[in-house]
Amino acid sequence: MSMTLREKISDFCLQYNMLEPGVPVIACVSGGMDSMFLLHCLCEAARERGFPLFAAHFNHRLRGAESDGDEAFVRERCAALNVPLRVGSGDVAGQAKRRGAGIEETARQMRYAFFRELSRELGDAKIATAHNADDNLETVLMRIARGSGLRGLGGIPPVNGPVIRPILCLTRGEIQEYCRERGIPHREDSSNACEDYTRNLVRHKILPVMRRINPSLNVTELTGLLREDEAYLDSLARDFLAQREEPGGALPVRELLALPRPVSSRVIRHFCGTQLTAAHVDSVFALLESPDPGGSLDLPGLTLRREYGSLLRGKPRFASFSPKRLGVDSPVIIEEANIGIFCRETVWDGEFNNSLTSYPIKQDKIKGELTVRPRAPGDVIRLAAGSRTLKKLFIDRHIPRDIRGLVPVIADSRGVVAVCGVGADRDLLARLGERAIVIEARPLPSGESRPSARDIQTHNSPDFWRG
Repeated sequence: MSMTLREKISDFCLQYNMLEPGVPVIACVSGGMDSMFLLHCLCEAARERGFPLFAAHFNHRLRGAESDGDEAFVRERCAALNVPLRVGSGDVAGQAKRRGAGIEETARQMRYAFFRELSRELGDAKIATAHNADDNLETVLMRIARGSGLRGLGGIPPVNGPVIRPILCLTRGEIQEYCRERGIPHREDSSNACEDYTRNLVRHKILPVMRRINPSLNVTELTGLLREDEAYLDSLARDFLAQREEPGGALPVRELLALPRPVSSRVIRHFCGTQLTAAHVDSVFALLESPDPGGSLDLPGLTLRREYGSLLRGKPRFASFSPKRLGVDSPVIIEEANIGIFCRETVWDGEFNNSLTSYPIKQDKIKGELTVRPRAPGDVIRLAAGSRTLKKLFIDRHIPRDIRGLVPVIADSRGVVAVCGVGADRDLLARLGERAIVIEARPLPSGESRPSARDIQTHNSPDFWRG
């Protein structure tokens, strides 16, 4: 290998810490020129740097005898170079049909699954592929045509987990010249001439025109800078999520909208955890910026919903609990909300609990049995400021719809007596010296995590859960 190419590859591998002494490397060899060049490079590097080298070949069974010929060729060359080889194969066409996916994508997935399994068997070996600078340029052009964002325009990364690309810094022309000078044998893949594949169409039709404009066209430096920008913006988004995502999976809408758009859009993508187009992200912003405090949005594999100041994942569950009788000797435990409701008989001493967790009710005003239940349609409570429906009260207090069914309502046969965290019917409150039933709500001491209880605490009276 000429010193120029040797130094170029060596500096590139050193920059990205690709090759380490003692860490095994798998050369992915198809039999084509690029992969045979890679294999020769790694043979030299393995001797110089002292790492175990293996080779892997995957037979896609797409070209019949030609595919089998590639496999036989790779076996012969690896034996000649004394490189241990592992061969895998699969029915790519059949698998693509079963999945309803494209041949190219299915082939890539099956190939990489084989490489990664072999990597694990060899003690987390690095997987070296033969992508070059022209492959990178083709990838960027295809992604531009598809409307990709900054991450996609970063092209093929030199390192991606266990996958390394030691010759990504070289053009196809440099590789061809070296192989021709040194007589490195290789196989020609007949499918490379088929323009039914997008990459081949770009390679044969678009790149020649661009080379006329700039014969030395290369996007290696550009994609490197774009990846750095992407990594920085992505780190800001991840930091925001780490600091602001609430237990149970919720984001504060106001703080999210205050971020610069390049950061907030990445926050949304990470929060959703699914593939989103630019149009999908725009629809999420429309939900966040809507004057309506509530709403939902269906995305691929996910539903987002806005509940007042929070953005949440998933469809609302509308949690609730079963009605239960409340008595002096029969307290009510609401496990769904981690709340206990208790009552006792007393002569009221006039001491009020400002936390809205205790309600002295005139004993002779209670009609029938007391029950603890969720809100029912048409429920009304008479407070000092006037009569209000519970529906409007819960809306005004910004209690999300999906947990309104967990707010305990104490009722008798006539209607609402008290609502935990809100207050009691003004006409039923006992006065000094009157016999009363004191109803108390207490959070249960428990190590269990019940986000519904936390949500009610957040959206209800701030003092409701103290005591």
